[in-house]
Amino acid sequence: MILDGWRVAVYKDVALVLEGGGMRGAYSSGVLDAIYDAGLKFGGYAGTSAGATHLCSFLSEQRERNKRIDTVHSRDPRYRGFKWLLKTGDFFPREFCYVTIPREVDPFDYAKFEENAKVSPFYCVTTNVETGEGEYLLTQEVDKGDGLECVRASASLPLMSKIVELRGKKLLDGGIADSIPFQFMERQGFAKQVVILTQQDGYVKKPNPMIPLFKLVYRKYPKFVEAAATRHIRYNEATARLKEYEAAGKSFVFRPSEPFQISRLEKDTNKLVELYEMGLRDGKRLLPQLMEFLKSC
Repeated sequence: MILDGWRVAVYKDVALVLEGGGMRGAYSSGVLDAIYDAGLKFGGYAGTSAGATHLCSFLSEQRERNKRIDTVHSRDPRYRGFKWLLKTGDFFPREFCYVTIPREVDPFDYAKFEENAKVSPFYCVTTNVETGEGEYLLTQEVDKGDGLECVRASASLPLMSKIVELRGKKLLDGGIADSIPFQFMERQGFAKQVVILTQQDGYVKKPNPMIPLFKLVYRKYPKFVEAAATRHIRYNEATARLKEYEAAGKSFVFRPSEPFQISRLEKDTNKLVELYEMGLRDGKRLLPQLMEFLKSC
C-alpha cells in the first residue's frame, strides 16, 4: 500500500502492545520510530501508562515527537514536580502535559490520530480503584469527548496523581492491574502481537515497598491496595507467559538489549537520549526477524 508516497504495510491480524514504565518509555520511543520508518501499521493497539501516551504519537504518525517530549519538553519546570503535586494533586500537571504541549509547544496531529484509531482500535489500560481490576478504554479521539482523559487515566501514577473519574468509574495507572496487555488483545481476537517491553530480559519484579503508604492513602479502596500488593506476582506471570508465546511464534518482543540505569522519573537528558537511541538501534537490528514473524500473519 502507498500512502502519500510512503509505502505502508498494514497487518490487520496483529496487535502492537506497549508496556509502561515512566521515563523508561524513552526506549519504546526509539523502537516505535524504527517501526514507523519501516512503514508498519497494525490491526489494533494497547498501551499501559507511558505505553498509552507513546502510542498516541505513533498513531498520529509524528516521528520523534515522543523523543522530544521525553528529552526536551520534560525539562520544562511546568512538566512535573512536587510543587505541582501539592498545588494540583498531580505530579504531572494535566494542563501543561495534556493541553499546552499538544496544542502549543509540540502540536499534535489530532486528525491523523483519529484517522488511524478509528480504523485500528486503540485501548488505554487503566486500573479501577474500586475493583482493583483492569479497565480497557477504547480511545478513538483525544481532542473531544473523553479520549484525552482515557490517556491521562492510564498514566496517572498512584500516590502522585488524583483519581480520574471517567465513564462512571474511578481510575488510576493501568500498570497496577495489567502492565503488559498482550493477553487482553488476544481476547480481542488478535492471535499474534508485537510487544515492546521497557525492562531487560530476565527482569523479575519485586514486591512494592510502598504498600504501607498505599494502605493509608487508599484505605477506602482495599481491592486496589490488594492489586498493588500483588502486582509483582501478575507481572512475573505475564512475562513468563509472554516467553511461552514467543517460543510458540505467537508474539514478537522488543526488550532493551543493553543494561541501563534510570529511574521511573529520570531527569538526566543524556540517559534518556541514550535509551531512545538503544530502542532505535534494537528496532532496526531486529527488523528482519520482525518481518519474518509478520510474514506468517
